[in-house]
Amino acid sequence: MSDAITSETGLDAASRTASGHSLAILLARALFLVAFLALWQLAVAFGYADPAFVSSPEGVARALLALAGTGDLYANLITTLIEIVLSFLLSVTLGIASALILDRSDWLNRILSPFLTAFNSMPRIALGPLFILWFGIGIASKVVLATSIGYFIMLLSTLGGLKNVDRDLLLMSRLFGASELRLFRDIRLPWALPGIFAGLRLTLIYCSAGAVIGEMIAAQSGLGVLVEAFSGRFDVASVMALMLVIAFVVMTLTALMDLAERHLLRWSKGSTNVPG
Repeated sequence: MSDAITSETGLDAASRTASGHSLAILLARALFLVAFLALWQLAVAFGYADPAFVSSPEGVARALLALAGTGDLYANLITTLIEIVLSFLLSVTLGIASALILDRSDWLNRILSPFLTAFNSMPRIALGPLFILWFGIGIASKVVLATSIGYFIMLLSTLGGLKNVDRDLLLMSRLFGASELRLFRDIRLPWALPGIFAGLRLTLIYCSAGAVIGEMIAAQSGLGVLVEAFSGRFDVASVMALMLVIAFVVMTLTALMDLAERHLLRWSKGSTNVPG
C-alpha cells in the first residue's frame, strides 16, 4: 500500500515539475518576444533604424489591422492554404510510399539513387516559371512546385528513419517467426517515426515557402500575390504583416503536428517489442 502511495506521489511531483517547466518556457518565450518588439520600436523611435526599410511593430500592427478589414486577405489566404495543404499531402504520401519501396528493394535503391540526387539538386525555385508554363497560372503549378521541394525532404527523412532500425532487434524478431507485416507495424514504423516527423516539419515549412514563392512568380490569387504587390509599392509594413500571417499559419499547423507526434511516439514506445 505504501509503495502505491509513494508511486502516485512521485507521478504527481513529476507532473507538477513538467507543468512548471512548460509554464517557464512559455513565460521565457513571451519575455523574448516583448523584448524583441520593444528593441525594434525603440530603434526606430530613436533613429537607429529607418522605418522606410524595416517599418516598426506599431506600423506592422496597423497594416495587419488594415489587411484584416478587407476581404482580400481572407480570399488570398484560403488560396495559399489550399496550395500548402495539397502540396504537403502529396509530398508526404509520395515521399513515404517511395521510401518504403526503396527500403524494401536494395537493387532499385541503387539504380535510382543517382537520379534522385540529380533531381533533388535542381533549383526548383528557378524552374518555377517552367512549372507555370507547363501547368498554368492557377493552383496546379504552385502545388507542383511546392511538392517538388517537399517530396525529396519527406523521402530522405523517411529513408533515414527506416535505416535507423535496430538490426539486431529485426534479426531476433525474425528468429521468433515474426511476419514482415508485424515487423513493420511493431518495429520498423515505431523506430522510423522520429525521423518521419522531423521530415514532416521541414516538408510543411518548405511547401509553404514553395507555394508563396510560386504565387510571387505568377498567380491569380494568394498571399504571394499580395506580397509581390506591396513589395512593388515599397510598403514594408504590409509585407511584414503578410509574413506574420504566413508564419502564424505554419506555426499553427506545426503545433497540430507536434500534438499528433506526441501521441504517436507514446504508442511507438509501447510497441517496440520483440514480436513472437
